[in-house]
Amino acid sequence: MKQHLALRRQILFAAGALTACACASLAAENLHPPPGHYETSWLGNSFSGASNRWVQDFFIDAQVQPDGTVNTWSHWDEGGHRFGVYKDGDVIGNQDVKANSLEVTDKAGRHWKLVVEYVDPKHQEWDFMPKGIQCDGRNVTFPDLFQPTALALANDGQLMVADSLTGPRQQVLFYDVSDPEHPRLTRAFGERGGISVGTPGEVMPTKFWGIRGIGMDAAGNLYVAMSEMGTVLRKFAPNGKLLWQLYGLCFVDLACADPTTDGSDVWGIQEHYVMDYAQPPGREASWGGYSLDRHRYPNDPRGLTFVKQQGEHGLTSPQIVYLNGKRFMFVGGMFASNFINIFRYDGEIAVPSGLILQWGNNLFNTDLKWPPHKPPGTSIWRDANGDGDYQADEFAPNTDRVRPGPFWVDRKGNIWMAYGFFRYDFQGLDPRGNPIYRADKVTVLDKPEGVTKVARVVYLGDTDTLVVADEGGDMRHIGRVFICPHYLAGNRKTVSFVSGAGEEAECVAAAGDYVFTGGWKERGRVWVNRLSDGAAVGMFEPGPVVGGAENTGWIDILTGISAFQRSTGEYLVFVEEDYKAKVLLYRWKP
Repeated sequence: MKQHLALRRQILFAAGALTACACASLAAENLHPPPGHYETSWLGNSFSGASNRWVQDFFIDAQVQPDGTVNTWSHWDEGGHRFGVYKDGDVIGNQDVKANSLEVTDKAGRHWKLVVEYVDPKHQEWDFMPKGIQCDGRNVTFPDLFQPTALALANDGQLMVADSLTGPRQQVLFYDVSDPEHPRLTRAFGERGGISVGTPGEVMPTKFWGIRGIGMDAAGNLYVAMSEMGTVLRKFAPNGKLLWQLYGLCFVDLACADPTTDGSDVWGIQEHYVMDYAQPPGREASWGGYSLDRHRYPNDPRGLTFVKQQGEHGLTSPQIVYLNGKRFMFVGGMFASNFINIFRYDGEIAVPSGLILQWGNNLFNTDLKWPPHKPPGTSIWRDANGDGDYQADEFAPNTDRVRPGPFWVDRKGNIWMAYGFFRYDFQGLDPRGNPIYRADKVTVLDKPEGVTKVARVVYLGDTDTLVVADEGGDMRHIGRVFICPHYLAGNRKTVSFVSGAGEEAECVAAAGDYVFTGGWKERGRVWVNRLSDGAAVGMFEPGPVVGGAENTGWIDILTGISAFQRSTGEYLVFVEEDYKAKVLLYRWKP
């Protein structure tokens, strides 16, 4: 067995004709940090996950106690914190107390209940749309209310109603219910329109979205719990001043550095972080933008709970590319198996712009139908009328070469497909500012020497370097990683290596002078190899600031690592870390 593992963990590198082989163990020798200095950090959560403290996934219900303790309930938290307990801006427990945002009894003893309709009967605990409010079993009409999502009782006896998930208000409303048949709106808290008002997408204290829980403590402080693609809990003083905010923004998510700002901006699927690298680990990122607007773009797949919770687990692994000076986000799913979603940016808001569908009518591994008006078979959609929605006449047939799998978008906008190994060639922007891709404008690519079945692909346009990985035992695993310099110039010779993750290797990223690989069950560890010869350099391992490797989850997605080299020479390596609802960040100065 030891001999077998040693053979599997060899590094191939070129000498002269690039065909010579040298053996360098990736087992013992590579379990050390790379030369230079690196440190572990994180972003996307108020807490690192160390000491059993993190903000859980998916607030579905939240309830406030008189002393300011907030109990929250989630239908799913990867790390097991379905019952969160928060107080004074801290995580203080995970007690089995199911909060209830849907029912409340007023001071007159009347029972108010939010009536909901379940989107999917198999997931009644969380996947619902609100339909109205009842008092003691009778339907009651509330003036100026669009979509009630949570109920609570104010200290003065007024009924607090959250409005809404997708409606135009996104506020907390206060109703005088002394006459229960004719509630009277007395005031509203929060900016009307929520995240879309002012500077759309700019995160501000009183701009809300996806409100799932509200409440008031004995001192009159107001609490607002939000959950859409991520969770947020805010406490406000009676005068409306924000006292504290906690958030956990990531579920099966990754982040990537902005190539035009030297990594000073970092983008997630729906988050924008502004970075200050002079700050200590975990404090570099300031959350400044939220790019999802469900009211204006109701069919944006990022805002559809059934897309996030089933099949692909929603959208993961963003790639930010600038085309003709404009920012675009390209993103697939957990297994990169169904679609390539393309978003253009309107300020902070990411607008659905294009969609390359690589499968049939259903979302991967589900019977769910999306997007609207999709024709049979594979297709390409482009937002021809600029409304960010899906019309039947905006779909065109896709190439018959299409296959599901990971992809890479180069700096020119060309999309390199791993499975099938071909490239969608960027055809410019249309009058609405959408990237154009066509079924008859693809390039079939030659596999470099030694490659059998391409499973992952990265192309570095600055140096004309192609990095591909062979498929391992199945789509979730990779085998040998091949590096092919001067690929578009015609070279097909390679150097290659096997990741230190061995048979569990899953992800490949590359930047500057290095290749970074990670494994499915390797708990956040990332191995580093040189691009020039494939030689092993060392390994990053989660540090004490996040509780170490034993407190870190598996990489759950096929493209779970992104890498960027700053002008200072420092490398930023982002790693998906679903277990404690964050993104790992390794900062390395060779």
